[in-house]
Amino acid sequence: MNHLQQKVSPLLGVYDLEAGYGRLPVVRSFSIEVMPGEALALLGPNGHGKTTALRAISGLGRTSSGRVVFDGSDITGMPAYRIVNQGAMHVPQGNQLFPRLTVRENLALAGGIPPARGQREETLEMVQELFPKLRQRRGQLVGTLSGGERQMVAIGMGLMAKPKLLVLDEPTLGLAPKIRYEILETLHEVRRLGLSLIVADGDIEFLFELADRWHLVELGRIVSSGTTAVKPSHEEVMDMYVGSHASTATNTNTNEGDKHD
Repeated sequence: MNHLQQKVSPLLGVYDLEAGYGRLPVVRSFSIEVMPGEALALLGPNGHGKTTALRAISGLGRTSSGRVVFDGSDITGMPAYRIVNQGAMHVPQGNQLFPRLTVRENLALAGGIPPARGQREETLEMVQELFPKLRQRRGQLVGTLSGGERQMVAIGMGLMAKPKLLVLDEPTLGLAPKIRYEILETLHEVRRLGLSLIVADGDIEFLFELADRWHLVELGRIVSSGTTAVKPSHEEVMDMYVGSHASTATNTNTNEGDKHD
């Protein structure tokens, strides 16, 4: 077999993952793969396990069983800081920043991890090129920024870690359409840098503009998948979010523990 025929291995492989809170499983038999340079979208109603799955993958949540392989290494159950050092960076929903530090200080702090420290100034310049508003606000306290600007800082901090994979949980939550478009355009630029993405978001149009493939998550399981080359109709979207899945969720909500999603 020559090099043109060799199969490319996934950057991230998640196999039969089970995760939750305490003794309550929220994510069950959850399996995904993300190829190098690919963007994968997670769709589905709030409360069905997307956040729990992302936290388990990133080492921020508990994994009961299953396996997570990143860049050829088994990272199942590994502490989050070690997973970051491996090259997978999680940007959680709610942009959990340091409000009493400036924009530049937040970004510099994220660029202080060992794999990124030597290129911190170059990466900071790249982030400010991607987000010109952050250059304008570099001396401003993060706590005084608008919601959209704080989300830019959060994504910028993720990029400062020089990741191979960026995990974004609800990056457009609560943002005005204009800011969502700015975030989308910037993430397109991020993809051109060769980064892989996993994105969970409630805005299906945003996800279909950004990602290559999608998985629909219902009650902690992937129930359908597809390519973003074929966009669902309005009726199909409604069925995904409030159709037959809604009645199923009502009947089994005592088994659903993901209140963070």
